[in-house]
Amino acid sequence: MSSLPADVTNEPHGEEPADVHGQVTDEAWYAQVYRPMERQFTLRAVVFGCVIGSVLSAANLYTGFTIGITYGASITAALSGWLLFRLWRGVVSGPAFSVLENNTMQTAASAAAAMAGAGMVTAVPALMIVTERRLSLLEITAWVVTAALLGVLFAIPLKRQMINRENLKFPSGIAAAQTTLALHGEGEGGAQKARALLWATGIGAALALGRGGLGVVPDTVPFAFASLGGMSLARLTLGLDVSLMTLGSGALVGLRTTAWMAVGAALCWTGVVPWALGRGIVTPTSDAPMLYGNAVGFTVWPGVVMLVVGGLVSFALKGGSIAASVRSLGAMGAKAPGEVVREDVEVPRRWFVGGLVAAVILAIGTQWLVLGMHPGTTLAAIVLAGALALVGTRTMGETDVNPIGPMAMMTQFLFAVLTGGHTQASLMAAGLTNAGANSCGDMMQDLKTGRLLGASPQKQLLAQLFGVVTGGFVTALIFAKAFPLELLGTKYPAPGVQMFKGAAEFLKQGFAGLPPETPMIMAIAAGVAVVCTIVGELGPKRLAPWVPSPLGIGLAFILPASTSFTLFVGGAVAAILAWKFPKKDELYTTATASGFVAGESVMGVAVAIWAAGRM
Repeated sequence: MSSLPADVTNEPHGEEPADVHGQVTDEAWYAQVYRPMERQFTLRAVVFGCVIGSVLSAANLYTGFTIGITYGASITAALSGWLLFRLWRGVVSGPAFSVLENNTMQTAASAAAAMAGAGMVTAVPALMIVTERRLSLLEITAWVVTAALLGVLFAIPLKRQMINRENLKFPSGIAAAQTTLALHGEGEGGAQKARALLWATGIGAALALGRGGLGVVPDTVPFAFASLGGMSLARLTLGLDVSLMTLGSGALVGLRTTAWMAVGAALCWTGVVPWALGRGIVTPTSDAPMLYGNAVGFTVWPGVVMLVVGGLVSFALKGGSIAASVRSLGAMGAKAPGEVVREDVEVPRRWFVGGLVAAVILAIGTQWLVLGMHPGTTLAAIVLAGALALVGTRTMGETDVNPIGPMAMMTQFLFAVLTGGHTQASLMAAGLTNAGANSCGDMMQDLKTGRLLGASPQKQLLAQLFGVVTGGFVTALIFAKAFPLELLGTKYPAPGVQMFKGAAEFLKQGFAGLPPETPMIMAIAAGVAVVCTIVGELGPKRLAPWVPSPLGIGLAFILPASTSFTLFVGGAVAAILAWKFPKKDELYTTATASGFVAGESVMGVAVAIWAAGRM
């Protein structure tokens, strides 16, 4: 990608900093990068950001329930917002869409889109399934908004330490800044990326309509009309999904994880499932076209163990990030020598203190009124969520990966012990950690983008708050209308829900409620996850691509084989394009893949709402 120019306003600011990507003093940033005269927080930017983000949050619900993955929306929102404003200006006259308006728009959009990942595809549905209590639209909205607000506020003190002082990378934030500048003529490839996103979105939506809405396109194509152990390959889900969304997701996830998903799918559906059928552990339903619904009740256990153990071991190995997070705690509230802090630009301390107190009170009240949770339990969960958000955000700044899953699992296990196995309390605590760390990481990526573009953090915070509230309501509404609980785990694999639900059931029942062979399979899965994670992270770097991925294999045991194989095809195609055509890959692959994901998933939500209305 092209590097960010030091002078990002096309007007002279004085002496140019040596490297905007590197460490610059606050004084140099205010003088040379900050754009005080450019429009930033405008009504049109906030409105379009909330609309785009809410649509992308619906898309994240669909991808989360379908393949277990949700996406950051900053780059997609920047491209979408630029296209939308081009169309808008063709109808309504007005000033040009500025760089900082685009940044405000994508900040609000990414906050709204992140609401699907704030517990909506994991802890919240799992809580309703396990407790057999259906929360109302208002209850879901209140829960997810108050939990996400905590994460947004956690980010305020972290910004000065991790972005201003330490200049952590936050790679997705840098990529979003580069894309925004390119769209506004301050970099290369913006128009090409936008066109690729637009065309891919339309094609993905058309395919989803033809498959789910009109029924003229099949869901999957089996590898052959052969059989394995007396069971047809189609019933064993061995084939490819007819899904550009899944192909695009594979391109975005990458080859290593998707390749091991393909290996895990082959192991699961040609080895473990036939073995379980032979021993009577899995009993097929005679009228079911596929065995997935019968088999996943067993295969979910080794899959969940791989995901949880691999994630926890990886988290434990990040000792440097954890230690650095602890060391930075004392410096966050203090002003370093020579620092220049303008409270008309940065978020004032009184905003942070007052906002955090209000958010904590709202969260405690919501947990009490909605779930009947004791205020002390909720307060303890908030404190732990804040601590883990600190560690997760630092990890995200260094690697672009926020270890939300393992941190939430750790919280769930801890609160199960502290509350004597109270399922609702442990799931609630895990959900708060999930939502808080997710929103905190999203806010920090946006603040990194703003730092590079010269935006006001204060105005970015306001945009985030609008996005959280709007996205929270829309996400809860789409969830209630399009994804009945009865379809999670059947029509929609919902890997995140399966993980939280399985952990809750195991913590409550232990091994007693499982088939006799399950502990052995879980122990093998745990051992493989431990070994592979340690070797992959501590072993020679040249071996890392060849070390099995516990994430990939674990997901493969929860998803249909056809989904894992299609993800692998997408990852392989993207890897080949990057190898053979690096320049075109840089311009088109991410934008095209994002368009496929957005187009098909948004249309998939529309089809799901239409189908639910006919039920």
